[in-house]
Amino acid sequence: MFAVLIRDLNRQDAGKYRFGLANNWNREINLKVQNDACCGTSKTVIGHLNKEVSISCDYTEEHKRPWKYLYKLNGHSADWVIFAMPGGNHKENNFYITDDKRLNLFTVTIRGLKEVDDKVQSSVRVSGFIGGRIMMKCRDPLENPKARFLCRESEGECPEKTYTNVQNEWQQNGGFSLYDDTSGKSLTVFFRNLSEGTYRCGVDVSEFTDQYREVNLEVKEDPCCVKIISQAGYIGETLSITCEHPPTLRASLKHFCKEDENLICQDIRAAGKYSLSDHSQPGFFTVTISNLTLRDAGVYWCGVETSEGDISYTSLTTKVQISIISSKVIGHEGDAVEIRCPYDSKYKQNSKHVCKDECFTENSDSLIPQRSTQNKTERFSVHDDITAGVFSVNISRVKAEDAGRYWCGVDTGDILMNYLSTQLQVVRKEVLRVFGRETLGVSVECSSRGESTESAGKFLCMGQQLASCDKGGVKVSSEKNRTGRFSLSDDAPAGVFTVAITDLREEDSGTYWCGEESFGSSIYTEVHLHVSKGPGSSVIITVFVCVTLMLLGASAGIFYRLKPQGSSSSDRTDISNSDRVSSAACDYEEVNHSGQHPDSDTSVYMNTSSPTNHSDKNTGNTKIQRMIYSKTGAGFPEIY
Repeated sequence: MFAVLIRDLNRQDAGKYRFGLANNWNREINLKVQNDACCGTSKTVIGHLNKEVSISCDYTEEHKRPWKYLYKLNGHSADWVIFAMPGGNHKENNFYITDDKRLNLFTVTIRGLKEVDDKVQSSVRVSGFIGGRIMMKCRDPLENPKARFLCRESEGECPEKTYTNVQNEWQQNGGFSLYDDTSGKSLTVFFRNLSEGTYRCGVDVSEFTDQYREVNLEVKEDPCCVKIISQAGYIGETLSITCEHPPTLRASLKHFCKEDENLICQDIRAAGKYSLSDHSQPGFFTVTISNLTLRDAGVYWCGVETSEGDISYTSLTTKVQISIISSKVIGHEGDAVEIRCPYDSKYKQNSKHVCKDECFTENSDSLIPQRSTQNKTERFSVHDDITAGVFSVNISRVKAEDAGRYWCGVDTGDILMNYLSTQLQVVRKEVLRVFGRETLGVSVECSSRGESTESAGKFLCMGQQLASCDKGGVKVSSEKNRTGRFSLSDDAPAGVFTVAITDLREEDSGTYWCGEESFGSSIYTEVHLHVSKGPGSSVIITVFVCVTLMLLGASAGIFYRLKPQGSSSSDRTDISNSDRVSSAACDYEEVNHSGQHPDSDTSVYMNTSSPTNHSDKNTGNTKIQRMIYSKTGAGFPEIY
């Protein structure tokens, strides 16, 4: 015996059909196709494992006499399951059928529902968190299913199925994406916008039948989730991230993934450079990324994985944005500087932007967006070299307030991803030149922006290059305002801080940097200190000259007294003037070893002087005077 199955019956199918074998047509059937409200409809019946479900079918008055059957479609065939005589009933295994001729209705009841009996193969509860994501995998044992699908139920029905049109490739569809994994015999669903409801994750067995898992998605709110954290690390170093999850899921498998260009979080545990470990505190685990590179920048998610039968899902709870810190860029006041932002080739067509300082807040805004290959504001300009994969930011006429941390970012469609951080350090145009003598002291007065010491750190470091301030060259700072012979005092309202150096030594000579750091903003002033030999040699010379003049004056006086009285009056006048000159020469002598008067730099000179007031408590101490030389006039210094 053989059977013929005709699908989607219509009036054109009506007519006579002959059945036979090997050209022996031994039977003829006349097929009539009618249109009746009772028939030609479909319904969905939902049952649960080990429970009971009933299927009712009504029929017309003319169908009271025929036997009643229940068939199950299996691929391209229809398998007979159970039958009943008119008005009778029958039991076959866990199937029971009864025909009610009075109601023109026959009913099939399936007891102890098993997966092979029902389209609903399992029902699971999946939990996510507000603002989070879910990665769900539905496995099925079918070798060659017709198609895999996802749909959301509405009043017990599935009005619209979303099919995977391609295999082994992600397919976007509104708030979720699908991946038909032929090797793993599974359908993976990535939910970006979580919405509570009942979903069906299944396969079409034939044109008329399907099998699916029922998924009840619930969205919770938990203090642990969902958070957004931002972390940055240096190229080549190791970065550690602390992820939080509900403490009740401590035994669950931990998960860490990275968003791709389609905003789908891809598992990266196989990459080798990532390691996950449980935290000592419940509800936390640690992720370590080793040997950071620019490609490690991006958006990541922490989560926990749960499995239940053929359904496994990962609830992503914490969003992590990782940025890479590049080398510092030094700009000089009044000059131009360039900040370079290399990017991955997959972002060639994305809009780029640059943000300064606080770039991870809701109110942050781009310093200058780039919506074409060229863009420019008053002092800032952007150029995107798509071929090289670099967009650059040029700042002209650099100002002190331009100092700070700049973030390079790309618009991924979902967020502005800040992936690269560059610190711009600004060196003031002013250069300080300070002169001192061994064993004495000197003070260096540095300009600042007048901020309070709580929000800005002041310091003095020594070294030919600015990088020495990062390599242990700091001599004294506002955090530790006295270190050996160096001390720092800050007058924030006046916009200055002063560094005093006592007991000067010749090795103190060299280049220094007055520095000021505030919330990632670093401003420097270059200082040149010249320490000459101690004051002893100058004092000896001065005393020798004074003694010599005094002896000459005394000798002249003796000679005058011994000389005959007939001498002229003019001789006496000259001798008197000579005596006054020698006395004046011993009153004050300015010590100046520089021999140079700079045109534009600010220079500080050390002068020694004899006290004129015996009540002065600083008798014999060294005085520091700032001397600025004018470019015009007689060239004499103005002392203040």
